[in-house]
Amino acid sequence: MTPRSRRPSKQRPVDHDAADAAHRLFLAVPLPAPVQGRVADLSAALADNDWPVRWVNPTGSHLTLHFLGDTAPERAALLRLALPAVVARHPAFALRTAGLGVFPNARRPRVIWLGLHGPAHRLEALHRDLGTLLRNTGFPIDDGQFSPHVTLGRVRDDAGRELAAAIAARLDNESALADSPLPVSVAEVVLYRSILAKQGARYEIVTRCPLAAPPSDPKDAGV
Repeated sequence: MTPRSRRPSKQRPVDHDAADAAHRLFLAVPLPAPVQGRVADLSAALADNDWPVRWVNPTGSHLTLHFLGDTAPERAALLRLALPAVVARHPAFALRTAGLGVFPNARRPRVIWLGLHGPAHRLEALHRDLGTLLRNTGFPIDDGQFSPHVTLGRVRDDAGRELAAAIAARLDNESALADSPLPVSVAEVVLYRSILAKQGARYEIVTRCPLAAPPSDPKDAGV
């Protein structure tokens, strides 16, 4: 007898709004509209190469401080309560956009990014304090070097020599568009929830945490 074929089981779609659903979270600094516009211009200019790159949605571009991953709702609630006080210990400051680059290196590009310059010690201090809070709250923290940047796109496959060379050459050609600096105000830290979909990730704001008012005297700012 021929065995009775079984119908393939249908996977139930993930209900992101269920009360017990894990939240995919990250901490980031939102970018002003002019910088989002630059991300859009650069992404559009580079996308005509038909590279195997997944380009970001410019309206959701941000400066990531810490990626938390899937988080139980109760732990997310504890973080939401503790976060404002830590962020408020840091005065607001400003960065500026810089040139283009890739991670981890030009021979094996995996991420194409727009650089950021400015008072690195202030950003590093904010990043470090947030990491301490996360570690004390039970989150695993990446101890690698913090390199502030704005992601433009992620290479889908390992880049061979030809693709790596093409990306390096094109980034050099687009450097003029990226070199005119735009201000990036670091005035708040946002806890985002990332919801994955076929059209790409969309981001929901969980909570906004403002930094303290900047010192009135520039000498007190330590710049």
